[in-house]
Amino acid sequence: MGKRQRRRNRQQKQPKTTAKQQSQLRHLIPSAGHPLLEVVFKSDVSDEHKAMCLDYWSFTQPGTWSYKVAEIGATTAVLRTVKASCHADLLTIICPDCAGPKRIHSRSDMVATRKWAPDVFPSEGTVTGGSCHDCRTAAAEHAAQEAQRVAEEQRQQNQARADAASSWLKEQAGRDFPSGYPSVVDALTLVSMVDIMQRRDTETIGPLQNLDYSLAASAEADVEVFRSLYQERWICPSLPATTGDFAFDDDGTVRGVYIKQIPWRLAPALGSKTAARREIKSLLGRMLISRADEVRDQVHNLQAGMAVAYLDGLLIRTYQEEPIPEHRLPDAYETFLGALREGFTLGQLIAIAWSAAAAAVAWGQRTPGLKPGNVAAAAVTNVGRRIGFLHDRRIEEYDLPNWVARPATLGTARRFLEQHDAEIETLTRFLALKQRTEARPLETAEFDGDMADLQGEETDHNRWSFLDELKVGHKQEPSGPAITYALVTPEGELEFHTTPVDGMRDKVGSAGAGVVDRICLPSPSTVHAYVADLVTASSETSNPVADEMLRLLDCHDGPFYGPISFFAISTPAPQPQSLDEDQREMLRAAHEVARGRAGLQR
Repeated sequence: MGKRQRRRNRQQKQPKTTAKQQSQLRHLIPSAGHPLLEVVFKSDVSDEHKAMCLDYWSFTQPGTWSYKVAEIGATTAVLRTVKASCHADLLTIICPDCAGPKRIHSRSDMVATRKWAPDVFPSEGTVTGGSCHDCRTAAAEHAAQEAQRVAEEQRQQNQARADAASSWLKEQAGRDFPSGYPSVVDALTLVSMVDIMQRRDTETIGPLQNLDYSLAASAEADVEVFRSLYQERWICPSLPATTGDFAFDDDGTVRGVYIKQIPWRLAPALGSKTAARREIKSLLGRMLISRADEVRDQVHNLQAGMAVAYLDGLLIRTYQEEPIPEHRLPDAYETFLGALREGFTLGQLIAIAWSAAAAAVAWGQRTPGLKPGNVAAAAVTNVGRRIGFLHDRRIEEYDLPNWVARPATLGTARRFLEQHDAEIETLTRFLALKQRTEARPLETAEFDGDMADLQGEETDHNRWSFLDELKVGHKQEPSGPAITYALVTPEGELEFHTTPVDGMRDKVGSAGAGVVDRICLPSPSTVHAYVADLVTASSETSNPVADEMLRLLDCHDGPFYGPISFFAISTPAPQPQSLDEDQREMLRAAHEVARGRAGLQR
């Protein structure tokens, strides 16, 4: 409401009377000829109360009231009556907003105008002071209405943004399966996330800003890794979240999320919680082991960063020196990284850093006039010199103190390197045993049908007898000479059993239709396998360890389901025979390699 409108409203509310009537109705103080204050009564005020109010406001000149309140009556009663019956308009103090007289309700309000003095109180209309009571009330109402309008608009905007964020999260959950493998750094981070979620039995990790550790080399590196994993559809944002965690376009649509402020989960396209973890370990574990050189480089990168952090913290914490100058940080990192690649261990580098820092501090204490940072720079130089000097000398190893952060991916990378080294050792042993077994001559033989490894009519007769007994619920007891064979279960366990051949076929075939197929292994040709026929394909019947063992034995068919058995054959008879010691040892080695490749640990 503008000033003019408020002035018009005030004028419209005033009663239309003649000048004589108006003079008779108005209560002007100190006099009608020289009015400075007008007492305005509310309707239905008694003459007694009017007289009390006029006495209360009466004065002959500004600065002095005609009566003290106690002279008019009981103080509490007088003040209550004045407040309930009237107000006073200061006719010469004009409101700057509505151009009307300023309104007061008590003598305290008069004093608050800072005009209540003979030489200060204006005798003519003067625009001064703040707004009048009506203008302040109108302004307060307008401000309240505006605040209510803004709050409603904000509520509607927040609701619209919340709906948009919910829809966006649902879209993220419906994204396709990752189209390719992540980088080594991203893969290590993803596997570390899975490990952490498994230990804590949760489906999410983060927000990153709430973690007291880093996954990759630093908190900044974590943000970049998570951005990459999200773009490659390996992870997606999750709840709980607020609208403040999302970035919105001007039209209210979601542009993205703030990576550090929101929890993250594995992409739903990878499957359920258990399936997704198994899928990631299976897919990425094999990739990381096959790229062991890159994993080892990442370990060196992380350890070099930790060595730099140790040297910098040692100077600050122990010696109260300035940190390593920014322009020398790359030199320190490259020095430590080169040493790690040359064969130094992290513990040895920590010992070298401790010695280099102590020598630099001693040099700084006996050298006056050094600038801040000179001692830290000298420590970096000392590290390089000591590494060059100690190449062929024995070096003690120091433990890394707890105040140096250890990225979560470091332990993951080391574990995969250990698996790689163990696999190389086991694979070498397996290949040697395989070569020894293959060196045994075996004439070429063909096997067809192989329901019971019998010939001609006997095969058909036994087959129909088996089906007839199966229909009536009879189970034929295994018969014949016992053999020792290997059995790989869907759980990935390797077992050796000694039973008749029929018992081996029954154990394998029971997973399907009760019959088995023979797999003639190319190498070594003295070992064959039985797989169940017509097995329902599912996660419960899958046998990734046996599949990998068959691949190691140069059979690239599959995948196969249910338990799988391995047995020996000889020349010229194709009937199953017992595995000898070399064959059993070869299968043990193949099983150990296969378990590692399938992501199963004992």
